Amino acid sequence: MLTRHLATKKAKVKGKGQAQARVNINAALVEDIINLREVNDELQSVMEVLKEDFSKNLNIRTSQGALDHLTVTTKDGKFPLNQLGQISQQSPQLIIVNMASFPESTAAAIKAIRESGMNLNPEVDGIIIRVPVPKVTREHRESLAKLAKQLTNKAKDSLRKVRSNAVNRVKKVKSTVSEDTIKLIEKQIQQMADDTAAEMDKLLAGKTKELLS
Repeated sequence: MLTRHLATKKAKVKGKGQAQARVNINAALVEDIINLREVNDELQSVMEVLKEDFSKNLNIRTSQGALDHLTVTTKDGKFPLNQLGQISQQSPQLIIVNMASFPESTAAAIKAIRESGMNLNPEVDGIIIRVPVPKVTREHRESLAKLAKQLTNKAKDSLRKVRSNAVNRVKKVKSTVSEDTIKLIEKQIQQMADDTAAEMDKLLAGKTKELLS
């Protein structure tokens, strides 16, 4: 039977005789059903987006680099802040954004900075936006830890969508493939999603420890 060759099951014994079986499907044998490498790439893309979100949004001390890629929504579309304004750090306590090149986007830039989740309260003077850098308080650290959890939950929602879409693609060929094979592939996809979610939990735990220590 095909299902005998699709995967090997490895049991990891836990506790009192409990075992958790893992499957390891040979991706080449199910290419005509689904490309598991592509599914894995999609899952890892979600992971990379989470890492980028952490890098951009969870800085304990705000720097000009933290604002560079902040998305500003204008009437002409969405742009990184550093494409609309010149960002410079005047001092450890103050960041300046000069909107001379796109003065019409000043209000949109202020809105993006205020809603960045970085606890910033920008002040405007014509085309100059002054961004006081807040002190690193315990409240600010806890706020960032909360944001880290929210970003992780959002990423897990994306993981579930990738898993669901992959499973739906597999089910479309159920009339030509045995039910056992379908179930085995679905288990592999679930396992891949679970492994990625575990990576996210590890990333979150490390970032939370960093923020609150």
